[in-house]
Amino acid sequence: MGRLSSFLAGLLVGAAVMFTALKYHVVRANDGWHLIPKLQSDFSQTYVDVRQFTPADWNEHRELAVAIVKADKGHLMSDSALGHVRQAVDSVLHNLGGPNTSIPGASP
Repeated sequence: MGRLSSFLAGLLVGAAVMFTALKYHVVRANDGWHLIPKLQSDFSQTYVDVRQFTPADWNEHRELAVAIVKADKGHLMSDSALGHVRQAVDSVLHNLGGPNTSIPGASP
């Protein structure tokens, strides 16, 4: 591959990455990766890992939350919030009842 073709390939890859960063939120969730269309073209919140998000985190990322709801992927919000609540309750139960107490279906 010549220098010019390497440069052009790099230019195309860079343009594709810039376009994706401007137009989409790349969201890492418990069930995999999701591309959520952004409401405004900018470089904010391009990559967000929502696996450990709490309700307070969703409040800080309102633009992302609205974009997720508009994209019909609201389960991403409920899954992360539910996981956080399950962990908190499991921790309380563990402290109250010993090491064998946990919520069925909750991750250890």
